[in-house]
Amino acid sequence: MSYPINVRIISKSETEKLVTPAEVIEVVDETFQALGNGKIFHPVKEPIWMGKENANILIAMPTHIKDKKIVGMKWVNMFTYQQEAIPSSYGNLLLLNHEENGQPYAIIEATAITSMRTAGGHGVVAAKYLAKEDSKVLAVVGCGAEGISGIRGFLSAFPKLEELRACDRNPKALDKVKKEFGNQIKIQTFENAKEAVEPADIVLIVTTARKPVVMFEWLKKGAFVSGLYSFNDLDPECSRKADKWYLVSKDTDYHQIIKAPYLEPYNLSMENVTGDLGEVAAEKCIGRENDEEIIIYTHMGMGALDVAVGDLIYRRAKEKNIGKVIDLA
Repeated sequence: MSYPINVRIISKSETEKLVTPAEVIEVVDETFQALGNGKIFHPVKEPIWMGKENANILIAMPTHIKDKKIVGMKWVNMFTYQQEAIPSSYGNLLLLNHEENGQPYAIIEATAITSMRTAGGHGVVAAKYLAKEDSKVLAVVGCGAEGISGIRGFLSAFPKLEELRACDRNPKALDKVKKEFGNQIKIQTFENAKEAVEPADIVLIVTTARKPVVMFEWLKKGAFVSGLYSFNDLDPECSRKADKWYLVSKDTDYHQIIKAPYLEPYNLSMENVTGDLGEVAAEKCIGRENDEEIIIYTHMGMGALDVAVGDLIYRRAKEKNIGKVIDLA
C-alpha cells in the first residue's frame, strides 16, 4: 500500500519574495533565545573538507526546534576554489520533516535563506545584543549577496544609523549598494578595508577571502565586529586582543572554528571565548558592559536558523499557494 508523500518545492526566486528582513530578524532572535534555553537540539556538524587546502566543504546541518515542533536539515556547500562562473555557495537545499511521522513536507532552495539568516539575520541580532546602543556608523566589508542582505537588515533594525561605509574590490558591487540604499542613508564607498573600518561602530565582514582583510589594530574603542565567516577574513588576533569574543554556538563552532583544519596555525582556544549568542539572548551570559569594549562575534553557521526561517517561508508559501507540490510516493 502506498501513502502520499506531498512535498512543496520552493525555488530561490520564490523564497526571496516571501519574507521581509524584519521578519527574518524576529525569527532569528527567537531561535537564539530558544537555543539559550535548551529548546533546540542540533548535533555537532562534521564538515566534509575537500579539494585544494581543504578549503571546499559540504555540511549537513540537522536541527530539532522542540518548542515549535520543527525538524529539518540544510545541506550546504561552501567552495572557496569554485568552478568558474559558479558562486562559492550555491544550489543549497533545506529539507523540512513532520515531527509526528518523519515525512518530508518541504524542499526549499536554501541559498537565499542562508543570505537572509546570516548577515541580515544573526549578524543583526548579534549587534542588537552586543553593539553600542548609540551606534551610528556601519562598515560592511564584502558587498555581495550576503553583504546586501546585511545592509537591509541593519537599516531595518538600527534606525539611528547615520552612515554606511561599503567596501568591496568590485566597483559594480559598490554601485549596487549606492543604487539600492542611496536614498536611505549617507554612503561612502571604499576598495580599502582599513579606510572603511576605522571610524565604524559596527563592522560586518562578509567576504570570500582566505586571509584576514580586517585587522584588530584598525578597530576603534567600542567597536562591534561581526565576522560571519569566522577568521577566514578576520584577524585571528582578535580572539586574544578583543575585550570579549562570542560564538554562535560553543558546541558547533568548536569543530568549525576552534578545530577547523585550515585555522590550526592560529592556535585558537576556547579559553578566550566569553560565551555564545544563545546564552546572551537567554540572559545566561554577560554581554556588553560599557561603550569602550571591543567585542568580536564569529560563526560558521547553525542549522537551527535556516530551519526556523525555512519553516516561516514554507508557511507563507502554503498560505499564498506558492511553489509546486509533488507527491514523491
